[in-house]
Amino acid sequence: MIISRPIKGKIRSMRTIVQGILLGLFLGAPWVNLPSGAPLIRLDIPGRKFHLLGNFYIPQEGLILFLFLLIMGLSLFFFTSLIGRVWCGWACPQTVYTDLFDFFGRLVLDKKYGKKDAPKPKVFIVHVVWIVISFIACFHWIGYFASPYEMISDILSFSFKGQIYHYFLLAFTVAMYVDMGFVREQFCKYGCPYARFQTIMMDEHSFNITYDFKRGEPRRQKTVKIGDCTACNMCLVVCPTGIDIREGLQVGCIACGKCADACNIQMAKENKKSLIDYYSLAQIETNEKIKWVRPRTLIYGVLLTLAVSFALFKLATRVPLSVMMIPERTIEPAIIDNTVLRHIFKLKMYNISNDKQNLKLSAVTYDNRELVIRSESPENLIDLDGSQIKDDRIIIELNLTENDKSMRSIPIVFTVQDEKDKSIHVEKKIPLSLPLRK
Repeated sequence: MIISRPIKGKIRSMRTIVQGILLGLFLGAPWVNLPSGAPLIRLDIPGRKFHLLGNFYIPQEGLILFLFLLIMGLSLFFFTSLIGRVWCGWACPQTVYTDLFDFFGRLVLDKKYGKKDAPKPKVFIVHVVWIVISFIACFHWIGYFASPYEMISDILSFSFKGQIYHYFLLAFTVAMYVDMGFVREQFCKYGCPYARFQTIMMDEHSFNITYDFKRGEPRRQKTVKIGDCTACNMCLVVCPTGIDIREGLQVGCIACGKCADACNIQMAKENKKSLIDYYSLAQIETNEKIKWVRPRTLIYGVLLTLAVSFALFKLATRVPLSVMMIPERTIEPAIIDNTVLRHIFKLKMYNISNDKQNLKLSAVTYDNRELVIRSESPENLIDLDGSQIKDDRIIIELNLTENDKSMRSIPIVFTVQDEKDKSIHVEKKIPLSLPLRK
């Protein structure tokens, strides 16, 4: 494990602010409940709901999940092609918690942090603090799947009957402690998949932490000054993954900018501009301006815009009601008195909102003939409270015409509509099969 030297600078200060905001959001969001009592954000796996900003989504809305994942993937491609590995250096939990662990390590051990002769009692305290940080972080991570209020009540009372989250809490705490305390940069170099394919998404115009080799090389040799690089190796000393940025783009570089701050301090002593900063390779090689709009970014940008637009459209037109109809398999369709076709269906309705819905059932054929619906609810009016699920068995009857009797099936439109809010409207196009004639 590498313990890099701390460095102060403009990029380090900005990263501290960004990381503080991200940590605040991560630790605070699970505790926030809306006035309705619903959580701000929670993936309720046992309840099969995903709560987000006052709404909740169910597995039947798989298209929304697909669009979300598609947007995340396209965002990764788009921003990496523009500004390199900004995620790794500024927002990745691996980087954020590495900095947090280092902060407390230096707080306890000061200059002895990372040294072999560090006092053993204080080293023990550092590891205890790291375990506590791991526990708190993993507790809040699980808080996105279960209520943190219930979890902390169970923990304080040592009551875990019927719960399994404490197993995950223990496992994640151990995993995070081992990762942050002993693995660290090895994961970035050898375990992170993003590090492997980020190079194919970047090109010579990507805005990333880069070494100006034209000014810096060849490096200074003892007192012989050749290029601007003084060979102080501070960029290597402060690197959290132990790479030398002067060797070019590497898998281990997380674009954290610590080398840029270090170089800026060293170059300031000679009244020169830093050799390491946010540049593009083309900017260094030919001194041309960065081309933000190019085929790669244009394609990614257009695809991302289309995906976001379609997702917003689906959310804006989303109907907070799920309706499923399944023919009753144990009772075959029948023709009564040679004039009435009778079908029996299992009907499942799910109110995907926190508000009460007053639903009316109706059905018509394609030529607007009304069908008779018989259900357990009077006048086919069903009241659903917020997030309530209703299972019902309904009978659908159609007066047959002579033309109908010659058909194998009759297509109909089954409608469920809220009596108060007409925008809550679901239509199901289903066929009514006629029984086989002998």
